[in-house]
Amino acid sequence: MKDIENRKNLGEEDFFKKISSVAYQESGCDGVSVFHCLHEKGFLKGLYKYSRGFFYEFSEYIFFEGKEYFRHSVLSKRPFWDKVSHVWYYYYPVEIKGDFDLSGFSRENIVFFRFEKLYGSKPSSRKLEKAKEVVKNGMENFYQVDFEILKTHYYQSINTLARLGEIFASSIKTEDSYKTIISGLQKHFGFDRIRFYVVKENEKKLVGAYSVDVSGKVKSIDYDRIILEPGSHRFADIVLEKTQQDYSRIYGDKVFYLPLKKENRPMGLLIFDNLLSQIPISLEEKDMLKSFSSQIAMAIDNINLFNKIEELSLYDELTGLPLRRYFNSRFQEEFYRAERFSQPLSILWIDIDYFKEINDTYGHQIGDVALKEAGRLINSSLRKIDFPCRYGGDEIIIMLPQATYTEAINLGRRLLNEIKNVMIPVPFSSNKEVKLTLSMGVASYPADALKPEELLAKADEALYWVKSHGRDSIKAYCEIKSPQGS
Repeated sequence: MKDIENRKNLGEEDFFKKISSVAYQESGCDGVSVFHCLHEKGFLKGLYKYSRGFFYEFSEYIFFEGKEYFRHSVLSKRPFWDKVSHVWYYYYPVEIKGDFDLSGFSRENIVFFRFEKLYGSKPSSRKLEKAKEVVKNGMENFYQVDFEILKTHYYQSINTLARLGEIFASSIKTEDSYKTIISGLQKHFGFDRIRFYVVKENEKKLVGAYSVDVSGKVKSIDYDRIILEPGSHRFADIVLEKTQQDYSRIYGDKVFYLPLKKENRPMGLLIFDNLLSQIPISLEEKDMLKSFSSQIAMAIDNINLFNKIEELSLYDELTGLPLRRYFNSRFQEEFYRAERFSQPLSILWIDIDYFKEINDTYGHQIGDVALKEAGRLINSSLRKIDFPCRYGGDEIIIMLPQATYTEAINLGRRLLNEIKNVMIPVPFSSNKEVKLTLSMGVASYPADALKPEELLAKADEALYWVKSHGRDSIKAYCEIKSPQGS
């Protein structure tokens, strides 16, 4: 027994392993399991099991509901027998005393050692008495591991807090920011499922971001969109805190709703559940998650701000068209794709005719309107795969993947005709309005160029030809190099 009594340097798992293995040998049973009694929740929770030389953590929940004899026996804190099918179970309770609340133990509760005999008669009473003596003497020294358990538990909590803090802080730097947050939470808490919703203020909706299950697989739930108004959905009520109904009662302690707010502004909702395993979500887990709610909300706010800044840096605020640096990266990607799959790629380079004169005559305010109208017309006329760009000043480039120069010219001619219908009012001018025309140059891969920079140069050259030959027209590079275009 000296081997069992020396407990100071052992952790909880090693401690129970020693007691269980010795009790197993003394009892002559087929297995010894350790359960934590959570009588206020109405069940025994399996912790460890020793059988045939193997010791491991295991999850088994024995609920008292509908088992009056079992419940009464547990609450009486006395040893008792139970039989299920061909298996005999002998439950031996040990009261754990102390001032700590560690590893799920409430020190005023009970640990039950269950001795299991699979076939035949009950285990020998004489052997069980020896096994009980082992358990009793060993558990009297359990308090000696309290400090080690407390220290380990404390440092685990600190490390978890630090790691989660790093996740929330770094999420703004990742491409899939929301996915980073939800994956980090799942990794550290291991719930059956977590769902993450964010508030879209401009849409006045609560929109699904991602869900993750116990396997760690992350799925998009952006199809789930909830109107953010009281009474529209229980999720909206929880986020807005506009209801007196306690939604946590629907699923009890198997589901936990965590509304996310920043300065009383709703930011989102996290939903944690153990509906599959039916394992209660502990108060400790809830408290830790609550402590991070403001940090998660701040991460969402930072992500939204970052995305907005990034969007503003990629798009021209005046025309709504992508800017040059965004176009350059996309152009390289599309050119590579055209080469790889032997597909055509055309560039349509556009100039607003006499734009400088419009600015000088009517002012920059009218010039801005001209740019806006040109951007609106172009955006409304393109295919989804086409990519326009405000390249600089009044120059606009349209990249047309999978389009030949003939198709690009057809698009350009349509734009030439439609832009003539645009009339910009100028009340203070004798003309009363400004009409717009465009000049356009077209170049195509592989007909005109085999390199990205050459393709842009050829389109620019075609545009220059149009501007020097009367404007308000369109030409392809191949046309200006032919005798007819000379």
